[in-house]
Amino acid sequence: NEPVKEFLFEGKAVSGAKTEKGIYRADKYVMNVDFATGMKGLIPDKLRKKWSDKKIDKKKYSCSTFMLYLGIDKLYDTPHHQIYAAKDYKKNLKEVTENQVTWDDPSIYVQNACITDPSMAPEGHSTIYVLVPASTSHSEINWDEIKYDYRDVILKQMENLGFSNLKDHIVSETIVTPDDWSSRDIFRGAVFNLAHGLDQMLWRRPQNKFEELKGLFLVGGGTHPGSGLPTILESGRITAKLICAELGIEPDWNGESTWFEDLRKPKIVN
Repeated sequence: NEPVKEFLFEGKAVSGAKTEKGIYRADKYVMNVDFATGMKGLIPDKLRKKWSDKKIDKKKYSCSTFMLYLGIDKLYDTPHHQIYAAKDYKKNLKEVTENQVTWDDPSIYVQNACITDPSMAPEGHSTIYVLVPASTSHSEINWDEIKYDYRDVILKQMENLGFSNLKDHIVSETIVTPDDWSSRDIFRGAVFNLAHGLDQMLWRRPQNKFEELKGLFLVGGGTHPGSGLPTILESGRITAKLICAELGIEPDWNGESTWFEDLRKPKIVN
């Protein structure tokens, strides 16, 4: 497992994947990096008409997130999952979509996993996962300057969900901002990839078999059917089916001949 620096091409067909260790050749290639980052970083713009750099930049993208990963020296008696919705939710959404920071009454999601599975932390301790919808990475917001102040706002907000005096019980902490997501090859820090409006769903989304380059397949939140863990897993299943069908392979998993109900026999697809 190693990062790909670029794809190699023969005309409009992918002919290799280049890494720091060398060039890998295959019959088919699967790209699992963030869609926009992969297109713009691995494939020359001249080879992409439908998904050119200009068109990718004009697409609508999801929000980002401000994250807290906390280790706590106690176990709060609160549910595994909780959501706090801002009292003025429309205002909150507007701020997120217009490159603003919601300082006043932000919406938050909190996961208290150890209430279900205490083994996820040392005895008497627990882990807390906090997700705050936020604007995508943008020059108008310097997260390095404000992230600790915003963290305090979120910790205070968590009191609405039963996490009183939380700040006094933190023993480990990781903060991830939209800028951090962006630095990890998430285009604009949009963690849910292309937005899920009707104009970017179904056939309007990048297809699992990338239509502009022969031999290239996509998986992940930026392709069909969309973002979110179940749908991302489904994108992998769809791509696996397509590749097996093209290569005439009927999978043999765990010693049993297995195929998909909706694609009984492998077909060679030109």
